[in-house]
Amino acid sequence: MKLRKIYVLLALFIVSVFSAGAQEIQDLTERVENSRTNVEKFHALMKLSDYWSYRDTAKAIQTLREAKPLIDGDNFLQGVHLFFEAGVYYGYDNPKSQRFYMEADAYLEKFETPEAYRYRARLWHNYGALEQQADNDQAFMDITLTRCIPYALKSGDDDLLMGYFTNVGMIFYNHKEYDKALEYYEKALSLVRSTRHETESLLWTFLNMFDVYFYTDNKEKARRTLQKAEDLLARIPEKKLAGVFYKNKAKLLNLEGNPEEALRSIEEGMQVAQEYNFTWDYTTLKYEKAQIYKMLGNWQSAKDVLDELLQDPQSNLLGKSRLALMYELSEIEARLGNFRRAFDLMQSYKTLNDSIGSTDFKQQLADMETRYRTAEKEQEIVLLESKNRLHLTLFLGAVFFAVLLGAWIWYAWRARRKQAAKDALMLRQQREIDISNALMEGEQQERTRLARDLHDGLVGRVTGLKMNVERISRDNCRGELPDVVAELDTVIAELRLTARNLEPSVLNKQGLEEAIRSFCQSLQSPETAILFYANGLSDVTDKNLQLSVYRTVQELVTNAVRHADATQIMLQCSVENRFLLIEIEDNGKGFDPRTVTRNMGLNNLEARVKSIGGTLKIDSRPGDGTQIQIETQL
Repeated sequence: MKLRKIYVLLALFIVSVFSAGAQEIQDLTERVENSRTNVEKFHALMKLSDYWSYRDTAKAIQTLREAKPLIDGDNFLQGVHLFFEAGVYYGYDNPKSQRFYMEADAYLEKFETPEAYRYRARLWHNYGALEQQADNDQAFMDITLTRCIPYALKSGDDDLLMGYFTNVGMIFYNHKEYDKALEYYEKALSLVRSTRHETESLLWTFLNMFDVYFYTDNKEKARRTLQKAEDLLARIPEKKLAGVFYKNKAKLLNLEGNPEEALRSIEEGMQVAQEYNFTWDYTTLKYEKAQIYKMLGNWQSAKDVLDELLQDPQSNLLGKSRLALMYELSEIEARLGNFRRAFDLMQSYKTLNDSIGSTDFKQQLADMETRYRTAEKEQEIVLLESKNRLHLTLFLGAVFFAVLLGAWIWYAWRARRKQAAKDALMLRQQREIDISNALMEGEQQERTRLARDLHDGLVGRVTGLKMNVERISRDNCRGELPDVVAELDTVIAELRLTARNLEPSVLNKQGLEEAIRSFCQSLQSPETAILFYANGLSDVTDKNLQLSVYRTVQELVTNAVRHADATQIMLQCSVENRFLLIEIEDNGKGFDPRTVTRNMGLNNLEARVKSIGGTLKIDSRPGDGTQIQIETQL
């Protein structure tokens, strides 16, 4: 029953993997078909080739051939093509893969763009990873520090940088320098500043941190780190590291006494490794499977798995890895009583051990511990030199950032001060306008009262007086009374005009344009002609604004009639795009606006213009007439 349950889970897993793969291949194919330019199509084909490189080598190569004509002599595209071609051979023809990576770098080193540096960082990383698989940790460390990290910094790709810090930590982990390994893992995590950095690189960091906590017996931290990895794996679309996750999960389950669950996790990881054609992950998962069998005391199953690894040409077991496998297998054969096989394996182990010693370090040293520590010191020197360069880069970056931040704070403070001053000025102006409006309103109320008193009281009485004088004139026939009557007519006319100006009823009845026209006609005389032009005054609908404009025009025309000695006055009032323009021009005697004594007329005019939020411009010279212009936004 338990075995059947495992098969069901595996079947469901395989269906989900192939469903996701079908959707991915459909999206990539559509991107190729919908490309609008040759360059866009080229990059789409490169992504498609990368997809097939993990699953079907023949299709990956065919896709690369389809993209090759699109290069059209472009050195950058040629370098990118070689990069993906190297990826096709990665894992099963490593020398060919490394040769293609170096050819790609020869093309890409001519370009100093972030994209070129990104490709160069990746190709050198892959080249170094192949060196590490061949047990050349020192080369991988040197490449990571001198190539990958500097190029990643130049590309501005934090995701790449995160992965390379993790790789340095992984090398320290391989040499049991767990504190140093954690130091670089923490550096990688420090680059995570938003959900944008939740990528495969972060997952890779979590999975490597798990190894440190697991082998330092910190079970609780190992469990929490693995949980973070599982949560992140569920959120990101890429599943290439799922095999490593299942391997780590199996190790933790085995440690916690759940070997059957651990074996199930191993099987799931092996399915992922096969789906992506990751032979190295597949090999490590099989090795972990053998360790679980050993813990269960199932020596025969452990032997079978290790034999498969040792004899599998696709396992890529080289150097120290193959050496450790032979040693472990010889111990299991001895436990099973197969002493002849155990002896043969030990003999092969000794031969390979001597070969590795002479090949890796170029010197015959009897003590393996001495050889290891010598290599470790060399690596530490390289690491320290690179760390110094990296620290200098980070320090300069921090200084630049601090200067930039200071400049931004200073700019924001200046802008805030300017805005505060502007707001205060607007507040003062608004307050002045409110005060002017209040004064204008009080003035208008007083004018209305005076107009009513003049009309109802003084005008009536003078009219009655006039009638009495007319009657006396008729009865007594005195010659001087007609002159008195004529003078009374003039007084009554002026009183009525004053009352009408104080309370212009025509403004309320016929509108602003007619009110101004009527006012101009009332002041016109044979000595002074007043020409009035209006356009769009019907757009001024606010009653208070109508009255303010009317009073302003009154002040302008009255001043021109009384003080200019002009024979012709031209007044123009127009509204266009919510913009009011008032212009008055006369041919009178003019004045100097800078030296003229301030009188009631000018003061009133400036107060009225301010009350409507407008600007006043006076252009006048003695003997050359006067032109006044008022502008305001409605």
